[in-house]
Amino acid sequence: MANYPDEVLSNCITEIFEYFYEEGFGGVEQSDFTRLQEEAGMADELVFSAGEIVYAMPQLPKVTSVPLNGSAVLVGFKDAPDGEEVLFDFDPRAEKATKLDYELAAVSGLLTGALNILWQKDFNLESAKEWGDEKVGKFVLTIAKSAGMTKADATLEDAIRFLEKEFPLATDKLTAEFGGGLQHHLRDFSHHPSLVGLACSILSQFTCKGYGTDTAGRFVAFDLPAAAFDPDCPLVGRNVPEKIAFGTLFWAMHLVSDMAGSSSNPGKGTGIPGVVLSLLKELSSLPVFQDMQIAYKGEDIRIQQWISKLFNGTAFKTEDGKPIRFDLRTEVGLLDQALSQVSAVVANEVIVRCLYMLSRLKAELERCEVSKVSGLHKLKASHFMPYNSRVLTRMVTVSSTSFVLVNLATAAVRAGIECEGNKVVFAQKLFLRINYVGVGRLAFALHADWGYMAEEMSEAWTERARRRQDIFDGFHFYSLDRETTRIAFSLKLAAINYDCGNEKNEVRKGQKRSWARAWQDSVADGLGIDADGYFLSEEDAYGALETVSRRRGGKVRALLVAQELVEFRPYSQMGDEEKKEYKGLKESGSWVKHEFPRRQDAVDLDAIRSLEKRCGTRFRELSGTLPKFLVGGVIVVAAAVGAGGAAAVLAPDIAVGIFGGSFAGLHGAALVNASLAAAGGGALAAGGMGMAGGTALITGGGAALGLLGSGGVALAASMGENYAQFVLVECSRLLAFLDVATDRCPHEGAILVRKAAEAVQRSIAGVEEDVEKENGKGDRGDSRLLKQLKRGLGYLTSTLKQIEKMQRRLGTAGEGEPLNSLPATSDE
Repeated sequence: MANYPDEVLSNCITEIFEYFYEEGFGGVEQSDFTRLQEEAGMADELVFSAGEIVYAMPQLPKVTSVPLNGSAVLVGFKDAPDGEEVLFDFDPRAEKATKLDYELAAVSGLLTGALNILWQKDFNLESAKEWGDEKVGKFVLTIAKSAGMTKADATLEDAIRFLEKEFPLATDKLTAEFGGGLQHHLRDFSHHPSLVGLACSILSQFTCKGYGTDTAGRFVAFDLPAAAFDPDCPLVGRNVPEKIAFGTLFWAMHLVSDMAGSSSNPGKGTGIPGVVLSLLKELSSLPVFQDMQIAYKGEDIRIQQWISKLFNGTAFKTEDGKPIRFDLRTEVGLLDQALSQVSAVVANEVIVRCLYMLSRLKAELERCEVSKVSGLHKLKASHFMPYNSRVLTRMVTVSSTSFVLVNLATAAVRAGIECEGNKVVFAQKLFLRINYVGVGRLAFALHADWGYMAEEMSEAWTERARRRQDIFDGFHFYSLDRETTRIAFSLKLAAINYDCGNEKNEVRKGQKRSWARAWQDSVADGLGIDADGYFLSEEDAYGALETVSRRRGGKVRALLVAQELVEFRPYSQMGDEEKKEYKGLKESGSWVKHEFPRRQDAVDLDAIRSLEKRCGTRFRELSGTLPKFLVGGVIVVAAAVGAGGAAAVLAPDIAVGIFGGSFAGLHGAALVNASLAAAGGGALAAGGMGMAGGTALITGGGAALGLLGSGGVALAASMGENYAQFVLVECSRLLAFLDVATDRCPHEGAILVRKAAEAVQRSIAGVEEDVEKENGKGDRGDSRLLKQLKRGLGYLTSTLKQIEKMQRRLGTAGEGEPLNSLPATSDE
């Protein structure tokens, strides 16, 4: 069996599988397979035969660099009957967590987070000192007895006295030099239970000096007095072995004698600094920290002073005013309090890993069909052992997160009860009850899971974009491309110029020409192009439309341009503020009926009238009501849509709100492009076009309908009460277009109807998903938004029924045609 650990190779293998899976394992080209096969270096393992992929090895290669769930289906596997589907299992450690995995992990975190209340001790210096005094005292007694103390019923005082006598330390002779009895254990580094303390103790034996700090916190070295060299009781070794013994063993045993206080005040007197305080003191002696200041009770003091206050007990006091020395005993007590946080975290870890192992063991038993003990040898331990698994990594992250959240919640509740409204006290008690071990475990879990999280976020965005693009792609048959967009805008400009020429009133004529210039600028801004040179002359536009109509499938594209022209209403508001000079301007005649049909032969007058009439008919069928009035074939419900048709619905809520009014004066294709940006997709691109790049994707009603399925909530939220009416208008337009297209171009029309059915179904699925999400919010949801979504969904559903009627009427026409039977657009 070949092994494929290389990431590039694994990606190539996956690309082959995904490619053939998407193509249905049939009808693909040999050249495509050969290219992928060569890239993967699998000429012997993968074979292409009769449009099918054949894997000639006993099992699939293990793919570890990409996450694959469960199994993949290949048709034509060697030794399998023709057409039989064969499942190939992948390494389950690459699978993603299931809903049950998330639930089990969350429950584990919640349970152990609640139990943590019983196990975790609160951080409290007074309690830590008391606990430390007791434990350190017992430890000193135990060490003294093990070192040879034989006195019966010995007390702590006896133990300290015994250890001090048996294990003296040379630098004790420098007590006065290091500031006296209260501070010399802190200032004399040889009394520190740290590596620095050990080093200074050994160094003292060889240099006959004591090392530490003076009263100002500066590093100093004092010569040992003559008493340290008393021949009857030498404190400095006479040879190297003695020096090492005095500097290490005697040093350690002497620290034990000092950690519980002095023999004159056992358990209560000056002890030795703990590991933390020793480190702080040693660092503070460095030049870089000499002038460091720290805030203490409203004033700034040197850090050396603050450390001294910690050790002598003036920094912290009990509630009755007694000093709390921050020495080794206190640090031991705090360590115990910190370790009390570990139990719940460890329990959470163990529970999660056990749950993972049990669930995967069950799956492995089922996979290997093991029902008896004798069949256990079939199991693969790596498939269920709780380590090196993507699922386990995610389960630990989830359980750690829920644990920390429960801990924070309980800590906040307890702090809130005890603080009596004092915010400072609340903050203090909250932070003292946080399980910092759990927080640290969560940090490590997130670090381990970050790669998977980033991958899943990328996949989610990719899937979101793919789903949106699939919906828009479904409506490409009902969209303008770059060429027809330019023709449509150029003919709209011709309509404006025609109307200006027919205007008798010179004042209104000037106002109309002013609006025309503003409209041209708005179009140019929306497309990201320079207006000069973009608009075709009227004659050139007619010629370009005729050229389009003569191509294969060109008649339906010419009809789409005609629908844009039928619905175009000049002199509508541009920008977010209505200009009085444009108010009340109306067309002096109908260019689209009188001038357009006679100047070109792509679309005749009957087609124009049919587009107008069918739009009104379809509106009535979908809405179940009569329109308030019909202007040029575009349904306009005065209360909801206004005089600008669908454009007026979008203008106040989407175009003006997002683009500052730059699109508000546009209609149809250009305005839909603004709607795409409003739905959260920015400037969507297809075939290399993009608004920012100067060649925007300009689509007709098809993109608007696609927007319903890919960004329904965003669109509905931005449009408010106008959303359902917008859906109604756009669906009416689509049905009207299909009516005319199937009547005038039966073959192409049949293909369009089939494409429309599939596209509307996808839009319905998108809106249904949005409705379900809003329903799931319960009281937190927006009832008005939900109402609009449901109304829009109703119009889409009715539209699909009308399209299905068309399909039944058309029979089998177009069914044998592939989806790309219509010619590709100039952009495709």
